[in-house]
Amino acid sequence: MFAQLPPLGALRAFEAAARLGSFKEAADELFVTPTAISHQIRSLESQLQASLFIRKTRRVELTPAGKALAPALTRGFLEIRSGLEDVLEQASIINVSTTPAFAALRLVPELPRFYQQEPDIRVKIDTSTRLVDLHRDRDTDLAIRYSRNPQADLEDIPLMEERFVALAAVGTDATALEAEATLLHTRWQQPVLEHVSWQEWFAVAGLTAPGEERILAFDEELYVLQAAMAGHGIALASSVLAADLVNRGLLQPLREDIALTGATYRIVALPNTTESNKVRKLVNWLENTFGEDT
Repeated sequence: MFAQLPPLGALRAFEAAARLGSFKEAADELFVTPTAISHQIRSLESQLQASLFIRKTRRVELTPAGKALAPALTRGFLEIRSGLEDVLEQASIINVSTTPAFAALRLVPELPRFYQQEPDIRVKIDTSTRLVDLHRDRDTDLAIRYSRNPQADLEDIPLMEERFVALAAVGTDATALEAEATLLHTRWQQPVLEHVSWQEWFAVAGLTAPGEERILAFDEELYVLQAAMAGHGIALASSVLAADLVNRGLLQPLREDIALTGATYRIVALPNTTESNKVRKLVNWLENTFGEDT
């Protein structure tokens, strides 16, 4: 059945170059030279009697034949990796990309419970603020992202819808909102949150909006919550990120009837990645732990 397949090395070289758009980057990933990648691909093109790439000065682009072959090979190599992982009875690492605030406030505090269920699996967390390209970065198994809409070319599992509420140290009276209390908020880096502001919150509450002199902004929502816990003001912050802090009595909501809508925390992964036994176990745990938590 498989006697006529091209050499595995040539297929791996083509898949990496197609995914990364570069012979050099493919060579770096496979620990060979760009010349070796070029030879492998020319050999594959000769065997298939089809041109797979349009070669440019610094990048390469797929021809129609290359575009037809590349996704099939990517799926195939993912399934091979998944099958090997299921066979290997040893400790496994799952690489997860997420935001610093979600990692610190929600994921890390809950992970010990996952390890109790799955002692042979370990989760490695990347909290870089850059958006990981799952198609290019093959070291990342899945990401927990924040957005309103699913990404069409990725498997997408919604976890939690977010609301933004007023939060303060326990014992703070709601009247402080209209007094001279400092109002804490985040300098949002995502356009999806442009409407989340103290001015909008006060408008929804039917109250006079505060002056800018009362508002103190931080670059990370984690810092906003820490300042509120320390009693330095009232935070406009995520109900998702603050849930554990509220449950432990470190923060309390003020005017619970007033909330601004946010977006959704969602698990995203390349198609077929979640078919891996270890990744499926983590995804199931994430859904059970956070799926109904808002």
